[in-house]
Amino acid sequence: MGMPIKSNSKLSRLPFYAFVLLVLLIIVPYSKSFKSSWHLDDFPNIIENQKIQLKELNTGSLYKSTFMKRGDSDKFFRPIPRLTFALNWYFGGNNVTGYHIINIAIHIITAFLLYLSIINLFKTPNLRGKYKKKEHFIALLAAVMWAVHPIQTQAVTYIVQRMTMLAALFYLFSIYLYIKARIADSTLNKIIFFIACVLSFILAMGSKENTAVLPLALLLVEMVYFQDLSSFKESKKFILIALVTMLGILILGILFYLNGNPLSFLKGYRIRSFSLPERLMTEPRILIFYLSQIFYPVANRFSIEHDFGISTSLLEPWTTIPAIIVVFLLIAIGVSQIRKRPILSFCILFFFLNHLIESTVLPLELIFEHRNYLPTLFLFFPISLGLIHGIDCYRGKNRIIHHIIVFYIAFLIIALCSGTYIRNMDWATEKSLWEDAMKKAPGRARPTYNFAKHYLKKTGHYDQALLFYERAFQLKASKPKYSQALSLNGMASIYYLRHEYDEVIKLCKKALEIRPGFQIVRLNLIRALIKMENLDEALSNVDILIVKHKNNATLLNLKGFILIKQEKSAEALIFLNRAHGLAPRNKRVLLNLGVSFSLAGHYSDANKILQQALQMFPDDIVPYFYLIENSIKAEDLPGVDRYLTKLSFLFDRVSIESKLNNQTEEHFLIPFSRELIAPVVHNRINGMG
Repeated sequence: MGMPIKSNSKLSRLPFYAFVLLVLLIIVPYSKSFKSSWHLDDFPNIIENQKIQLKELNTGSLYKSTFMKRGDSDKFFRPIPRLTFALNWYFGGNNVTGYHIINIAIHIITAFLLYLSIINLFKTPNLRGKYKKKEHFIALLAAVMWAVHPIQTQAVTYIVQRMTMLAALFYLFSIYLYIKARIADSTLNKIIFFIACVLSFILAMGSKENTAVLPLALLLVEMVYFQDLSSFKESKKFILIALVTMLGILILGILFYLNGNPLSFLKGYRIRSFSLPERLMTEPRILIFYLSQIFYPVANRFSIEHDFGISTSLLEPWTTIPAIIVVFLLIAIGVSQIRKRPILSFCILFFFLNHLIESTVLPLELIFEHRNYLPTLFLFFPISLGLIHGIDCYRGKNRIIHHIIVFYIAFLIIALCSGTYIRNMDWATEKSLWEDAMKKAPGRARPTYNFAKHYLKKTGHYDQALLFYERAFQLKASKPKYSQALSLNGMASIYYLRHEYDEVIKLCKKALEIRPGFQIVRLNLIRALIKMENLDEALSNVDILIVKHKNNATLLNLKGFILIKQEKSAEALIFLNRAHGLAPRNKRVLLNLGVSFSLAGHYSDANKILQQALQMFPDDIVPYFYLIENSIKAEDLPGVDRYLTKLSFLFDRVSIESKLNNQTEEHFLIPFSRELIAPVVHNRINGMG
């Protein structure tokens, strides 16, 4: 380390060696993550999100997958990561390995880009010539420490946080391009780099909204590395530019994300366990906690959930005021050291600047480790500089201290890699993640609730899972009403499996008293009411949902299903036709619509709809049963024979018998008449041998 470079050819090969080393050092601690399971927001964003489940690779499909809207919003939601998830799904479906490969590849590219960015910072006017022949080693060590630090595990291994990673990648690329533009010799190169910088900024914003502060980051780069701020006039000019830039970002944020209402974000606090003042008092403590994790990265200090108490006043807890003082003191140090120690100043101000959106006024979760992925990019730059300077300084003076520093660097990298490797073991499965979180945050509801959900799915032990749900109901959460309603719904799901529908109804109604707009709970209440044959109450609950979601095919199908059970097939047709128009490929909608036509005596229309279901789902036995039933009712004996022949040709006897004897009314699908079709089906399959 720190040895002189002997030739230009050797110098030109250093980036290649740096890239290879970064690949090796990142792959090792993340080697356990390639099979890590889906977690938390992975399910609604990928597994349960049909919009990104790409089946055809064409322009139309890619556009629909990329430019989708979130919920009832009229704005596109993070199109760049959505596109990558859609492509992942197309090539690998729900196999997690492909997603982890892409995440780790993004992490490697970002680390290498960090290395290149620091190299180019050494070419700026305020650093040029100061660290000759050590630039590559400083840059590489800083990139390595950032890349293998365990605090990055949540961003890299938690698949859906690719949004965070891509945002950081394009954000950093914009900074790199800005630096290249500023140090370029020709005007043409400057223009090209500046245009590319803007395009990368657009991609960053298309990945995650916290990158909106990039103009301020570029201004910080300009002030620290390019400008001479020795004169008060020059400093005053950049302070004014910074204020105008912040105002511009604020105005754009209000227009595009708050619909022109600057106070609309306050609505989010209605569902939180903390107020805006409490959040502002708590976040400085959290920022200090993040820094403690970064500089004391023991594996057991990292978790998906932290039991972090809210600051209810400046004196409660007592650490609130000291944390606020330390944060402002660090920012003051960053500002005051711009001229004397530009690297230290930049890393401090960059860290706090990039926590500005997620760690201030917005009603987000209080604490998540992945929020440090972008802010920590340059945090290891001054540390690396100090270590490499120490090696260089003591090389000829004191060999013992020189070797101690060298061994410390090696030990530090090994320790960071080990911490990341251990964290990836925690992320391996739902069980390991939530068991780890329950140990580290025993007072929080989310780990206990999610462990109960996983435990029930894997073991089927109702009593034990019920205890976990009951415990989760009593614990703290950032959205207390949501958490309590969710826990009650979990309990209700167990009683549903036990066929104790009265208890399900009681728990669901209690959950809806706590959180009336909880759609999942109301749907479970409807299921239980249907089981209890309380169809009128079930229908009134469906109507409550349809008022809010008029064009929801699932709800319209559900209403049609209940109306058929009430023997109102003509009325059911109205809602099932609407559902079919909204979701023409939905199997349940097609089958219920076919049944509805058949019950109304429209056998030809029923046959047409059921044929569509058969064509779309040729490997499903059930549409054949409905077609046979409809043909019997229509006294279409050739039709009965035709469908029986196809059924017996395509499916084996065991599969047919199994479907015939084990039909269920789950998922709001009207059952076929077994009494009507069983004799003819048995007659045919008994001849199959």
